[in-house]
Amino acid sequence: MPRRLIFQAHLWIGVATGLYIFVVCASGAALVFRIDMQRALYPDLFTPSAAGPVADPVAVMESVTSAYPGDRVSGVDAPTTFRPTYLAYSTSGNRFRTLLLDPVTATLLGELDDRSFIRDLQDLHFDLLGGRTGRLVNGIGAFCLVAMCLTGAVIWWPGRTNWRRSLKVDFTRQWKRVTWDLHSAAGFWSVAFILMWAVTGAYFAFPSGFRSAVNRISPITVTRAPQSSSRVGQSPAPTWREMVDQAQRHAPGQHVARVVLPFDDKAAFLVMFSSVRPAPPGADLTSVYLDQYTGALLAEAAPSARTAGDVIMTWVAPLHVGNFAGNGVRVVWLVLGLAPPVLFVTGFTIGGRGWCDRAGCAPQRAAAISDSSAE
Repeated sequence: MPRRLIFQAHLWIGVATGLYIFVVCASGAALVFRIDMQRALYPDLFTPSAAGPVADPVAVMESVTSAYPGDRVSGVDAPTTFRPTYLAYSTSGNRFRTLLLDPVTATLLGELDDRSFIRDLQDLHFDLLGGRTGRLVNGIGAFCLVAMCLTGAVIWWPGRTNWRRSLKVDFTRQWKRVTWDLHSAAGFWSVAFILMWAVTGAYFAFPSGFRSAVNRISPITVTRAPQSSSRVGQSPAPTWREMVDQAQRHAPGQHVARVVLPFDDKAAFLVMFSSVRPAPPGADLTSVYLDQYTGALLAEAAPSARTAGDVIMTWVAPLHVGNFAGNGVRVVWLVLGLAPPVLFVTGFTIGGRGWCDRAGCAPQRAAAISDSSAE
C-alpha cells in the first residue's frame, strides 16, 4: 500500500476514534493507581486500628458471617504490600459485597460502595458505561488502536538522515513545530506499549476469540481444578478452621494469602500460600486443594511443559493493568498510558498541512507520506 494511503488511513482512523482513545487510555492510566485512590477516598476501610500480629483468615470469615448471617462467604484475601487490610467477599442472592476487615482484630471496617467514582471509572474504561454493548464497542476500538499503531509506525520513518531528530522534541522552535516533534517522539517511544495495551484490551472484550487465536499460534494447556467427591454417606464436613489447618500441613512455613470457599457441590476448598507476608502483587502462590466434605488433599494434574500460548495467557491481564511488580512499573504504566491522549491532542492540533509547512516540519511530513523509499 503506498505510504500516502497509509498516512490517510492513519489520519482518518485517528479522527474517527481519537476522542474514544483519549477517554479509554486516560481512564486506564488513572486506574493503575486504583488501590491508592480507594485508600484516599475510603481511609477508614484501609487503615488498621492498631499494630500487632495478623489475624488468621478463619477469624476474618467468621467475622463476615457474624456481620452478615444471611450471606454466603466466597473467600478472603490477606493484606498485601498495597492493601494493609483484609479483603473478603460475600453474596446474598444477587447482592455481592466487597468487605474490608481489620488485619489485627478481624473486625469489619466496612463495605465498598456498589457505585462510586472508582467503580464508574472502571465501567468507563472497560464498558464505556454501556454494559456488554459498551464492551463490544471497546473491543472494536482496540482493533482501531492496533491499526493506528501499525500505520503510525510506517509513516513515522523520516529517512536515514533525519530519524534521530524524530526521537526528541526541540522546545526552542515554534510551537507548531514543537507540536509536530512531540507527536513524532511520543509515538516512537510509546508505540510498543500502546500496541500491547490494544492487543491485551481486545482479550477483555473477546476472551473466547482471543484464546482461540492464541491457541492457533501455540496450544493452550487446559487444566481443570480438582473436584470434591460426592457427599452421599459421608460424615459432617470439616470446619473452616480444620480445613485451613489441614492445608497448612501441606505448605509448612508459608503464610495464608487467600482462601476460596467452594462455589458449588463439586468445587474444592482452596487455600493459597505465600512465602512472604505481606505478599506483593503478582506473587507466585502455592495452591492446596482439599475435598470440601472430607478435608482430604486433592491431587492436581501433573504439570506439563508450559507452551508459548500458556505464557501469553498468563501475562495478558498483568501486562494490561501493570500489577506484576512494584510502584516503578505502575509509574511507567501511568506515564506511557497518557501517551495516546497526548498523541490525540497533538495529532488533532497538527490538522491541515499549511501551518505545518510554515512551521518548518514540511520535510519530515513529506518524508512520512512519500511513496518512495529512497532513504
